[in-house]
Amino acid sequence: MSDPASQAIVDRLRAAAGMKERAVIAELAHAPVEFDGMSRSCENCLYFLARRSWCDLPELDIPVDPEWYCALWRV
Repeated sequence: MSDPASQAIVDRLRAAAGMKERAVIAELAHAPVEFDGMSRSCENCLYFLARRSWCDLPELDIPVDPEWYCALWRV
C-alpha cells in the first residue's frame, strides 16, 4: 500500500482480532462502488480468489462476495 490512508487501514487490520472487526476496518460494503466509470467490486480486485470467494490480502484474509467492495480495493 503506497498511500498513507491505505497504510493506516492495513496497520489497524494487523491489530484486529476477528473477521467482523477486519470487515469493519476495511469498510467492507455489500455492493460494488463506481469510481471513474469503473465498478470497484471484490470480483475486479487483485486480491480476490474467485474459486474460494476469498480476499487474499494477508491483513484482511476473509470470505467475500464477488459484488462486495472494500477500502483497500486494487486493480
